[in-house]
Amino acid sequence: MPPVEAQRDTAPADVCLVLEGTYPYVQGGVSTWVHDLIGSLPETRFALVHIGPEPGAYKRRRYALPANAVSLRDLYCRESTARGGEVAARLRSALAARHRHARVRGSSRVLDGIRRLHLEDTIDASLLDDLAGGDLPVGAFLHGQAAFDLAMELYERLAPGAALVDFFWHFRSMHAPLVRLLEAPQPAADTYHAVCTGYAGMLAAIWSRRAGRPLLLTEHGLYARERKLELDRADWFRGPGRTVDDSTASALRAMWIRFFRILARCAYTRAATVVSLCEANRAKQIADGAPAERTVVVPNGIDLERLLGAYPARRVDPTSTKRMRVGFVGRLVPIKDVVTFIRAVFLAQQGIELEAKVIGPIDEDRQYALRCRRLVTKLGLAHRVHFVDALPLDRLYSEIDVLVLTSFSEAQPLVILEAGAAGIPVVASDVGACRELLEGGSDVDRGIGPSGIVTRLAAPEETAAAILRLARDPELRRAMAAAGQRRVATFYRKNATIAAYRALYLEGSWQASAGVSSA
Repeated sequence: MPPVEAQRDTAPADVCLVLEGTYPYVQGGVSTWVHDLIGSLPETRFALVHIGPEPGAYKRRRYALPANAVSLRDLYCRESTARGGEVAARLRSALAARHRHARVRGSSRVLDGIRRLHLEDTIDASLLDDLAGGDLPVGAFLHGQAAFDLAMELYERLAPGAALVDFFWHFRSMHAPLVRLLEAPQPAADTYHAVCTGYAGMLAAIWSRRAGRPLLLTEHGLYARERKLELDRADWFRGPGRTVDDSTASALRAMWIRFFRILARCAYTRAATVVSLCEANRAKQIADGAPAERTVVVPNGIDLERLLGAYPARRVDPTSTKRMRVGFVGRLVPIKDVVTFIRAVFLAQQGIELEAKVIGPIDEDRQYALRCRRLVTKLGLAHRVHFVDALPLDRLYSEIDVLVLTSFSEAQPLVILEAGAAGIPVVASDVGACRELLEGGSDVDRGIGPSGIVTRLAAPEETAAAILRLARDPELRRAMAAAGQRRVATFYRKNATIAAYRALYLEGSWQASAGVSSA
């Protein structure tokens, strides 16, 4: 249950916002966007549902909930890890559940839905109805004969050459979170709004279907594609020390990738409107199954006046060609490819006095954070690269001259807009809307001029060259700073973003009152 102070009202919400691994527990990026959206629509009542991996995964909230966030409910994909004396109690409970459910041999609509997720390509209302059946307790999934029979059927159909034990445990890991989430109480709302696909998008789609209320889906990064990137790089799929053989790894990887793609298609099919942040990602959504006529682009926006107040006009010292402060701003996670940033700093520092900062939360993926710190030590950069926790906006961009973003995947990064508003040139990898944000998305926009330099993915040499080019050309930095501020002021105002979502929520309320919903 959510904390008492979050239970501000028990009346139905206007919008149920379904989140996964983000607000209010993770700072920056999507969380900042969510916080601004809620706070900018004080007339709209939001019920927040956050899906996390397990209890205790997040130490504290990173944001104070606005007054119109009327409730916060935390749901989890799995139970917390048992410790000490809990182990024996958990074991007794599991054995009792196994005995109780093993005698129940009948299938369920939820199991039928899971079977269809893997064996059918058709995504329609009947599939959501099966999954929404609510007739499968998580204990029956973990210990019941029918669930075991389904696992064996899928093994024979999808991965007969794989190791059975590995397949079975991945089958459970994949579907137990979904079954667990389907048991959760459903908040009443006029509109259900998911901020990603995956488990959150599927849950919001099912709640929308159950209630006969519209679903709005907003994707910042493309969840299914990002999970594929992670699976492509997962150590257990390839390389030294892998825990499964090649045949098993290939089968499991294919199963996970399809699973996330199908979850995305279920959310796309149910959504009355599918929002992306840029045309490049909208095209990918359509390619992945979103109905083109239901897709729209709503770019991120910046409170320019606030940024200009925090960062008065920046003056570039024309003599400053030998010293540069560069910064990466974002989560310290693999998809941000901070390793490439660190390697670029190593290459660039051989030609200039360089100070680098990695600014952002470092506790989301501690293993990756440790890898980055070790690389800094290995390259002898401890005196140049500093890891800094998230900074308040009025300090963030005062401590860097150039923003560097080396992500494998992005949508329309807020940090590029913030840097542009603050008069800071950007070096960014060519993903999502980064090129559009730095070079312009239309003829009029391109006429403003570039506000940064775009590089290839995972290209430290290219990134280092871009840093050195900016360091050695103060006039170029000045021109790019001016272009960034003009581009943000012209095309990326926060009030336009908020107006678009106010209209989408009002449209959802109208659809709900008129009994209109998607298939």
